[in-house]
Amino acid sequence: MILCFDDEVDFARGLGLASGLPVQRIARHRFPDGELKLTLPPRLGAEVRILRSLHAPNEKLVELILAARAARELGAREVTLIAPYLAYMRQDSAFRPGEVVSQKVVGRLLIGEEP
Repeated sequence: MILCFDDEVDFARGLGLASGLPVQRIARHRFPDGELKLTLPPRLGAEVRILRSLHAPNEKLVELILAARAARELGAREVTLIAPYLAYMRQDSAFRPGEVVSQKVVGRLLIGEEP
């Protein structure tokens, strides 16, 4: 199964057709303070793919983390990210003291390790 957000439905449908996988939307509600509430399909298979391009990444990273954790809670044993654009990967080393190596932090976050 491929899970996607409403802004990537067309791309997800194309992937679904090409791969033979069903596509389901993740419903998103925004509260007045900007917080998000996500709702995934109540029944997921053992393998779930989440499509989320991470351009304009700050909000999308939070959505992705919430969706991946929820997918596991709903029974997915394997959660795979399909990210046509993967943000925060350009900073792969610190060039000056104090610079954050965002690639390490975000990479660990995406694979479920503590940053």
